[in-house]
Amino acid sequence: MATTIVFASSLLVVSALIITKAIELKREKKNMILGILSKLDSKSDRFISAIKFKSLQLVQSIRYLALVRSKEIFNESFNNVKEKIKEELRTKHNIIIMGRKEIASKGSASFYLKKITEDKNNGEKGKIEDGL
Repeated sequence: MATTIVFASSLLVVSALIITKAIELKREKKNMILGILSKLDSKSDRFISAIKFKSLQLVQSIRYLALVRSKEIFNESFNNVKEKIKEELRTKHNIIIMGRKEIASKGSASFYLKKITEDKNNGEKGKIEDGL
């Protein structure tokens, strides 16, 4: 409904301007309404050039964000992922090849480690016994 109203009003205004211009050309005299509208031409040109400049600024800003900043953000996230992968590979290397493993302090292995350290403190060689 709103589209129809806007279209009809625009068509009416354009038709009125065309009819007044036709009358002006037929009588070969300046029309007062068109004279007033022609005075607004320089102001509308300045307004359009200002809008064009602002839109170009906006396009350049978006282009900067899309091309330059997105590349920096991608590189940062890529480096973070690369560091995580390196750390995970280092951890797996320590576990599989070197035999080192992170042991939780409250886990079942901590009982055996405590027993080994107690045996070492008594001067005996530390070892894990299978039987309790």
